[in-house]
Amino acid sequence: MAHAFIKENTDRLPDCSSSAGGRVTLNISMQKQIQDQWCWDASGLTIAKYWGYRQYSQDDFCRLAAQNGDLSCDNQPATLDDMANAWAGMGFSGTGNGLSRNASFSETGNEISGGRPFAARIGWTSGGGHMNVIYGYDRSSGTIAVGDPWPSTQTYTWWNYDDYVNNSSFQWTHSRIGIHK
Repeated sequence: MAHAFIKENTDRLPDCSSSAGGRVTLNISMQKQIQDQWCWDASGLTIAKYWGYRQYSQDDFCRLAAQNGDLSCDNQPATLDDMANAWAGMGFSGTGNGLSRNASFSETGNEISGGRPFAARIGWTSGGGHMNVIYGYDRSSGTIAVGDPWPSTQTYTWWNYDDYVNNSSFQWTHSRIGIHK
């Protein structure tokens, strides 16, 4: 199912910290998940590392997410709220606001222009879900930059916003915006 992210060859895209024309991207270093259910962990840690919290591993991130909750770190899926628990444990002053929907294109632009990559949860049409990091947008082309933690898919891709919101493979179901140090 993760193959849905390989739409086209994006190897020739500009450096992921550029701003050209209507395109704005943030310089993330997308983590690849070390367990098959830890897309949430790798995505959350990617955002933490962007904000300078480089001393943490995926195991550390999971332990922080599991504090005061029912989350197990035994290769289990988790929620955007669990990710926020980890950020709070690291000392973030803003762990974001959860949305039970996709972030609008305008919200996406506001987040990225404000220097805030954010978390997106997609639901596969065949069942289950996956987490990504949104790290860029291009107002002129209506596209967004998506970081994918799955080990065997392309890490950084550009998607037409409407196609990422809803396509034959998945639907964007939840977001966490407003995350900051």
